[in-house]
Amino acid sequence: MGGVGFLYEGKTKIVEAIDDDSVILTFKDDITAGDGAKHDVMQKKGQMCSEITSRLMHYLNTKGVYTMFMNYVPPNKIRARKLKMIPLEVIVRFKKAGSFVRRYGGQEGEDLQSPLVEFTYKSDVMHDPLMCIEHLEVLGIVDRNTALKVIESAKESAKLLKEFFEIHNFELWDIKFEYGTDSEGNICLGDEISPDTMRLRKAGEIFDKDIYRRDLGNPMEKYEVVLGVCQSILL
Repeated sequence: MGGVGFLYEGKTKIVEAIDDDSVILTFKDDITAGDGAKHDVMQKKGQMCSEITSRLMHYLNTKGVYTMFMNYVPPNKIRARKLKMIPLEVIVRFKKAGSFVRRYGGQEGEDLQSPLVEFTYKSDVMHDPLMCIEHLEVLGIVDRNTALKVIESAKESAKLLKEFFEIHNFELWDIKFEYGTDSEGNICLGDEISPDTMRLRKAGEIFDKDIYRRDLGNPMEKYEVVLGVCQSILL
């Protein structure tokens, strides 16, 4: 069978092809920040992030969003569609936070007038620089039509997840997505959806990787709470 075997190991995941059309993502217990400058290993992180990702992507699938998710393989693996990943991080912001505040000012948690989508180029060495659609076209990353499809999918996915978490009295401040194309060239949501890739707050408390970035305690305690919320989504 063609295309079977190890494909890639990143900071938090290992990707292995199991056939021509699907892969296994193994979620590691590693947690990083600052483009990998800060790095620790935390017990059960891979297990929690893989299950959270599975349930949230399954939820999006049921709402008509095309994601990589095929099935959850406990304790820390996902069987997923094999994608050719686009080297972009696609960030949807509902509130001002993090790098947005550092670049443009304002207060953490301040509402934006409407959801904002930002593209950054995936490069730890270059510290994920911001890109506009013209950058994507000129550098041959994706064409304008593909970029607009990604924006549409990202906004819809973020809206659906925001609504899901609001039911449980959480606020989704922002979220980072990654996209790829399947064997037929269709745009597909890939990678991961977990507290590693979003800002999630409840009554002033942080339930995401900002706990680790800011040395505010053990982030796994809050990740476990998020997992409990996501377990309301049946697989």
